[in-house]
Amino acid sequence: MKKIFEYTSLAVLMTLPYLLVMIDNKIFENEVGKYSITAITHTLFLAIDIILLCKIKQESDLNHGLYLIIGLFTAMLIRENREVIRDLFNHHLKWYIPAILFSLYFSYKALSEGVRKPFVALREMHMNGYYNYIICGLLIVLVWSRLIGNRFVYQDVSYIDYSEGLKNTVEEPTQSLGYLIIMFGLVMLLKTKRQAGRQPSLTQENH
Repeated sequence: MKKIFEYTSLAVLMTLPYLLVMIDNKIFENEVGKYSITAITHTLFLAIDIILLCKIKQESDLNHGLYLIIGLFTAMLIRENREVIRDLFNHHLKWYIPAILFSLYFSYKALSEGVRKPFVALREMHMNGYYNYIICGLLIVLVWSRLIGNRFVYQDVSYIDYSEGLKNTVEEPTQSLGYLIIMFGLVMLLKTKRQAGRQPSLTQENH
């Protein structure tokens, strides 16, 4: 029953990107642009993912591996807001500069006690099945959404009138889906960590 509930929850969660892109196209008619509901929720979902990673770090001894993941997600968050950064700093700051700086900082934190520690931590994280959701979500965001959102896919189809709105309608909710799958995996990972943390105290009570 537990797994059925988990899969049902994930299935319901996966409908959210569809609903968001429908709101953008049907109500706001914004072609799913940079200030669309779908695009804005990318920032929200990524921020939640980073918060969950920080919570897991607080309750785990795998800090060095988690620093690498937090650094990656922080760089992704900055990239998602590259146009906002450009507008905010009047084109004087390139988005990749803070992304690189944050990546270097978290890499330093991860490697501060040796090169081996973060990779051992990542290997241990793979032993938890929920970590697979994080990898799957990342692959959807970094690989599949880029491929399916490539304009050349649509420009070569003669019976489709290509537009930027069409490309965004496919690519943006696919990214949202990836972020939500990552979020699901992190929530379940945090839940198992907390349950494992309570286990010794329960054992002691029985004795």
